[in-house]
Amino acid sequence: MHDGSTTTSPAAAADGARRRDPFRWVLENPGTVDLVVFAAAAVLMSFFALLSGSAGWWLLVSVPMVLAGALCRTRPLLGVAVIGALAVAHLVVGIPVVAGDVMTFYAMYCAVAHGTPAVHRIGVGAGMLGVFAQALTWSTIALNDGFGGLLEGLAVFMVLTIVGTITIVAIWAVANLQRARLRQLALTRERAEQAVREREQRTALAVADERARIAREMHDVVAHSLSVIIAQADGGRFIASQKPERAAEVLGTIGETGRAALADMRALLGVLRQEDETGYGPQPGPEQLPDLAERVRAAGTPVDLRIDGDLTGLPQALGMSVFRLVQEALTNVLKHGGPDAAASVRLTRTDSVLEIEVLDDGQGVDPSADGLGHGLTGMRERMTLFRGTLQAGPLPTRGFRVLARVPLPVASADARPTTPPSPSAPGPASAVEPPSAAGFPPAAPTVPHPGETR
Repeated sequence: MHDGSTTTSPAAAADGARRRDPFRWVLENPGTVDLVVFAAAAVLMSFFALLSGSAGWWLLVSVPMVLAGALCRTRPLLGVAVIGALAVAHLVVGIPVVAGDVMTFYAMYCAVAHGTPAVHRIGVGAGMLGVFAQALTWSTIALNDGFGGLLEGLAVFMVLTIVGTITIVAIWAVANLQRARLRQLALTRERAEQAVREREQRTALAVADERARIAREMHDVVAHSLSVIIAQADGGRFIASQKPERAAEVLGTIGETGRAALADMRALLGVLRQEDETGYGPQPGPEQLPDLAERVRAAGTPVDLRIDGDLTGLPQALGMSVFRLVQEALTNVLKHGGPDAAASVRLTRTDSVLEIEVLDDGQGVDPSADGLGHGLTGMRERMTLFRGTLQAGPLPTRGFRVLARVPLPVASADARPTTPPSPSAPGPASAVEPPSAAGFPPAAPTVPHPGETR
């Protein structure tokens, strides 16, 4: 029942938290941040230049160079090209230095830290070219100065080249450290995303496995109950015409079988809906095999049940699988054995193995079956889960045989309870977990038989 409250998915909550975190927004939107910062710097530069009366040609070059800084982190190659072209342009027109020249170092830094290897090399090359261009320009000025000469011009060239080269190397080293840091952050983020994907995959596999288990339970419950109900209904028509007084017994059996199936279905659907009120109830086990045999007898198929050994010490999951295996085998007898088939169920427990054998003297293989059933597949999966084997197939003369052997864990073979647990003790219907491999011997392969159609 909906209580009017709203729920928020984890992804939506994460997006909302990210939008509310200004620092994260700054990191994830470098282009917008750089545009705001460098546009503000260009406006302030123009304002103070006009206010101080020092505006000139240098301002017309510096403002575009500062604005081009907004491209350096997101498009480093374009930023290097624009800033480098403007730097060469002001040298050509005879303006050696402008305020925007500081952007050449920032452009090279971004090319190394954020660009591809090719952009990296272009940025360093452009930086060294700018150093030599500035050194040559100032050495020429020193050479042509009235108080200078060849020696002064050469000294200026050497000093500016050395200082510029040291500056370029320092910027390259800092940019490389930033590049390594960005790579480490990207690797960490990728690993975190991979861990999330693996967790989601494991969750999906667990859900698929649980759905397959519930599907097997649904098949066992529905197939067996409907087979009994159909057999009772078919026989009820004859009994109602011959012995009307016994029709009530048939209807009673149909009602009891339907109610039991409905209870099992509600328990399974409660697991799917995660409803605690429908998720508890007694689990089927070996102690309910006599009731199962009685229901099949009431459906018109004679069943001889024989149990050799104490089955009360079996793990709960194994006991339920044994019950479901016998239930499915008897259901197959009802469905495919023919009208005069009789079944024999034998369970034998020793200290090391549990053997389940279900025989019938019916027609063996049902010629009308399409061979697409999942009953034997479900049996085999249940036995494989406990390191057991399953053999199923028609007998040489007549009938069908299902034989399962399950190795028992040493602990359960050595320590069996002296008093059987109450079959009516409630337990969570969704608490049946696959047994761990601890205590079981290595798995033995199942033995397929040709002609399995049940």
